[in-house]
Amino acid sequence: MLDDKFAYLTLSLSYIVAWLVIFVKNPWKGGMIKVGIVGGIMGMIAEIWYFHDYWKPPTLFGIGIIGIEDFIIGFALFGVGGYIHSSFTKLEIDYDRQTPARNRDFFFLWLIGCASLSLFSLILNIHSGYVTFLTFMALSVYIWSQRPDLICLSLVSGVATLAITLFIYFINFQLLFPHFWDTYGMLEEPILGSKILGIPVSEILWHFSWAVLCSMFRGFRNGVYYKETS
Repeated sequence: MLDDKFAYLTLSLSYIVAWLVIFVKNPWKGGMIKVGIVGGIMGMIAEIWYFHDYWKPPTLFGIGIIGIEDFIIGFALFGVGGYIHSSFTKLEIDYDRQTPARNRDFFFLWLIGCASLSLFSLILNIHSGYVTFLTFMALSVYIWSQRPDLICLSLVSGVATLAITLFIYFINFQLLFPHFWDTYGMLEEPILGSKILGIPVSEILWHFSWAVLCSMFRGFRNGVYYKETS
């Protein structure tokens, strides 16, 4: 059996494998790398909220310490969630239809997301598992209202990412580290701690809602529209 300190690392590296598969098939490789770097940084920052009440995973440097694993998984999840549609749909950019970039609106959405997690989780002490899912979905609904053409793309991305997550989690947390969530998770809240195939519902909700939201970033922020390939 592997030492528990490798549990988070093997999870992160498994997502890198998924990232590589999508990267090979994705025509927007430069954007995927840039987004991944931002995601890696956000992966480390996000533990401010999640170490509070969600989990304290073992890392190479100790338990509940921000580490390289956070950067790796953040890098991978931004790329997988943001670009998985390039592998599971036949969409390409519609260069005949484009609107001005909405960088300011996108920045405000990011601020709202961070403020929501900080206010409801850290200050009001509502479990971050609930807050994250509801925040991601609320932001998604707003983008849907502005760009209904992205609804289908986002839902396909959410389902496809969730399928990958179920496969990775089954291997990592059923076969390699079956005791992980009972030992390092803080998911005693209703619904969140319930498990499907040994996977906490909170993780299923997190990965689905994240991919739904993340998949729309490029289209919404840059005013990019997609069309079916001929």
